[in-house]
Amino acid sequence: LAHLATERAKKNMYKLFAIICLLTNGTMECTPYSDSSAMVYKDLQSCEREAQERFYGMSTIFEAYAIPFDKMVVGCEEIEEIN
Repeated sequence: LAHLATERAKKNMYKLFAIICLLTNGTMECTPYSDSSAMVYKDLQSCEREAQERFYGMSTIFEAYAIPFDKMVVGCEEIEEIN
């Protein structure tokens, strides 16, 4: 019984990530980024909607400032939140 009383409920949650690859001095450099707002999404669909908005927003800014990127991935990764 003590085991049941101390067991915590785990829920799958999601957070945003980005990987941006830039060509720097002839070398491809890929850097992973965490979401600076540290938002946690309760479901994958909500996270993916935000990831899509972030991708298009970031690529628009990169193009407007002529920042040459080779690859940009914005997506969601699963995390466990303990309540």
